[in-house]
Amino acid sequence: MRLHKTSFLGLLVKIVLLSFLFTETAHSQLIFAARHVIGRINQMTQEDSNNNTVSQFATVIIDAPANKVYATAVNVASQNTALTIVSQDPKNMKMNVTEGGNKASVSVVPLGNASSEIMISATVAAQNPNLGTSAAVNSIMKICNQLNKVCKPGAN
Repeated sequence: MRLHKTSFLGLLVKIVLLSFLFTETAHSQLIFAARHVIGRINQMTQEDSNNNTVSQFATVIIDAPANKVYATAVNVASQNTALTIVSQDPKNMKMNVTEGGNKASVSVVPLGNASSEIMISATVAAQNPNLGTSAAVNSIMKICNQLNKVCKPGAN
C-alpha cells in the first residue's frame, strides 16, 4: 500500500507540472498572437451598385488605456477645423462627427487595463464617392500618431 501512495503522489506531481508547462505554452502563444495583432488596422468598405464607396470601417487594437485613447480621439477631432463634433458620450467612449456630407462614428472599447480597440465607421457623401484612402484608416492613424503608437494597415 505504501508503494501505491508514493506512485500516486508522483503521478499527481507530474500532472501538475505538465499542466503548468501547457499553461505557459498557451500563454506564450497568446502573447505572440497579441503582439502580432496590436497596431494592425483592419478595414472594410461597402460599395453601392455603381462600385462607389458608401461606407468605410476600420478597427485597431492598441496597447493604451481606453480612457486615454478616447480623450486623444476627441482631441484629434477638436483640432481638425473641418470636422464638427455632433455628439460625445464619454461614459461609453463614443463620438459622432461630420465633415461636409461625410459622417463618422468613433467608439473606443476597453480590452483590459492597458489595451483598447478603436472602431470607426464612416459614411461617404455622394459628391465624394471614391476616396483614394480610407477616411476611417486616416483617422485611426492620426489617433495612433498622437498616442505615439505604431499602427499600420493590415492585409485585408
